[in-house]
Amino acid sequence: MTSNEIRDGLFFHAVIQGRDITLQLPRAIQPALAGLPGRSPVFTGRDEHVDALLGDIEHASECATRNAIHLVSGLGGVGKTELISQVAYEVLRRGCFPGGVLFIDLFGYDEQRRLSQERALVSLLQAIGVPEEVIPGDLQNRIRLYRSILAAYAEAGCPILVLIDNASSVDQVSPLLPSDGFNVTFVTSRHTLNIGARIHELQELDSDSSVDLLRNALRVARGVDDTRIDREVESAHELSRLCGHLPLALQICAAILADSPMRPITSLVDSLKNAHSRIDALHREERAVRVAFDLSYALLTEPEKRTLGFISFSPGVDISTAAAARLIDVSEREVEEILLGLSRAHLVVQGPTWGRWRLHDLVRLYALEEVVEIPGQEDAVLRLFDFYLECSRAATGVLGGAAEGGLFASREDALEWFDSEYRNLIATVRVSANQPGLFGYAAEIPHRLARYLDIRRLFNDWKDAMEASLMILRGTGNLEFEANALDSLGMACRELHQIPSAISYHRDAVSIAREMRDGERLAKYLNNMGNALFQGRDFQGALGAHSEAAVLFAERQDSLGFARASDNSANALRELGNTEKAIELHRESVRLFRDADATESEARALSHMGSTLLEVGRYGEAVAAQKRASELLKELDLLGIAGHTLINLSYALRANGDLDEALGVINESLAVHESVDDVVGKAQALNQRGLLYIDMRDFERAAADFHESLDVLSPFGALIDVGYVYANLGRLYGILERAVEAIDNLEKASAVFSQCQAEGDLLIVRRLISVLSFAVPDSK
Repeated sequence: MTSNEIRDGLFFHAVIQGRDITLQLPRAIQPALAGLPGRSPVFTGRDEHVDALLGDIEHASECATRNAIHLVSGLGGVGKTELISQVAYEVLRRGCFPGGVLFIDLFGYDEQRRLSQERALVSLLQAIGVPEEVIPGDLQNRIRLYRSILAAYAEAGCPILVLIDNASSVDQVSPLLPSDGFNVTFVTSRHTLNIGARIHELQELDSDSSVDLLRNALRVARGVDDTRIDREVESAHELSRLCGHLPLALQICAAILADSPMRPITSLVDSLKNAHSRIDALHREERAVRVAFDLSYALLTEPEKRTLGFISFSPGVDISTAAAARLIDVSEREVEEILLGLSRAHLVVQGPTWGRWRLHDLVRLYALEEVVEIPGQEDAVLRLFDFYLECSRAATGVLGGAAEGGLFASREDALEWFDSEYRNLIATVRVSANQPGLFGYAAEIPHRLARYLDIRRLFNDWKDAMEASLMILRGTGNLEFEANALDSLGMACRELHQIPSAISYHRDAVSIAREMRDGERLAKYLNNMGNALFQGRDFQGALGAHSEAAVLFAERQDSLGFARASDNSANALRELGNTEKAIELHRESVRLFRDADATESEARALSHMGSTLLEVGRYGEAVAAQKRASELLKELDLLGIAGHTLINLSYALRANGDLDEALGVINESLAVHESVDDVVGKAQALNQRGLLYIDMRDFERAAADFHESLDVLSPFGALIDVGYVYANLGRLYGILERAVEAIDNLEKASAVFSQCQAEGDLLIVRRLISVLSFAVPDSK
């Protein structure tokens, strides 16, 4: 949907909702400006509008009628996006927006791709740096988070320029407008929207500017030796008039002329005049572009017409050469040549990387109308969706440990394919969900995506896709897919720390598996439910679920499933105090994973065993287990998991008295969590570093880390990690003999532990409160 660069900003990591907020400026980031559309080298005829927008921005503080919102309106193809992009590059060059630029295309006039308020806010928050798992689920809280972050950037002297392209209505764009009055927003629309903006109505170019655009475009394409415009000035003016002086139409005509360097302009003018029945509509919205499209379309070969029409069916933002080949049912080499021809005619746009193609929304609408005359539409859509399903099956198999060398030569290839296509896959799910004949794709594709979305920590997308799948499956009688959807939803919710929902979804999946008498599925679902119960601190319930799962796996001689369930049972046993049995189960699980070359699972089990060894005071063994686990995970490039293992390693090193090494490890963990946007992991690492600073008698740094950890965790409410940080902050203030502050933080910890049913932690904290209360002076 969008990519952006925010530079020299505030290092939020999604934290702006806490009562006490600590903001840090990061080191400067060089602007890549990847989120902005490219600047056209033939931009012309807009000096008045450029000067007006630049003047409003640069002299805003001196103007009594300043406005931070600017609406650029006009008919389709008139150059609205190009204007705001040109101005954005210029103000960034001048240093007017130290915070950087946000760009988002709302696709407001395209029913298939139009962004809802909710999805647009998710995209913008992610661009600012807010991780998936922290973005609120409801619209109002997303708006509040977005506007608060922008306001904080502005207050810190780092205002941001927000570009909102292709808005179709007030409702679509209003939630995306900053409310602070300092961050400036450009909005483009084909309508004059009542959004409290300064309005810049963009008309067609004048005749001279239109001819300049044609001249410049031909010189860019053919060099200064192409003098057709100067030789046929009158015809160039006539061509411009027939194009309605619209930049988009003029660009298409210039491309047609560039393809045929010997063609006179009069020939092109005559071709346009032959479409006389359409010329009268030139002054109506979109009709001028239609004339140019008609001309371009008439010059296409039959394979080009078929390709243009069929790729308009693609539900995503773009399409790969391989996908287009399957859609059109030709070889990749053939479709690449066809797409290059369409690209030269400006009917298809080449993507930011080779082998990817996209349609302008107006071209897509035009192509959809023309493709009615072409047979085989339904078969084409099925071929495309089959391609996506086949590739996603193969890529998921490789990520799950299947043999490499088929469609994807390696795990890296599979991840790269998902990186390029996952948005198209999600769009395919949305389209399929609304067409009964395509329900199968909407039901299965989310399951193929789940592993990738887990690895890339795209948990909101995972949840959204599975909810769409579940909505279709309920009531269809396909209990297998419905149960899988429920189980997958439970895992996504667990990663988003929505534990009650996670447990509920897993219980429903378990119930269906029992009803089906499917022991294999039941074992898997029980194991996943046990993980959710464990995270919800129902250790006895977790042990029961994992133990039943282990029995079922053993009955089916599934050694890996048995090892996972046994390892998870050991975690629950540790929390219940049976550490000896826990260590025994951990060791057996590690052995089974190692024998099966299940390296990721082996690493997880080693880390779990290290935590249990730490619990019983076997510090050296705990350090060794955590070191090996972190090494394996980093070798697999599973940085999200490795970051948590490094925290565990730091715990073990601290317990073993190796404070300097523990500090180095926890700093590495912080860097990892920041790189993968794991907010909770970052907070846990900050908490651990605070403890290390206490041991090192650096109380100021300890306090700073604890407070930052609380800020990071503020959106999560009663997450038990919040209780741990409050408790540690209380201990710190106790050491500093600041009893009132110590008791205040310990009481907050007590409230969190009560809500989380953490009885052991609650007892310790209450004893500390009791001891410290004697140090508080009698207020009477």
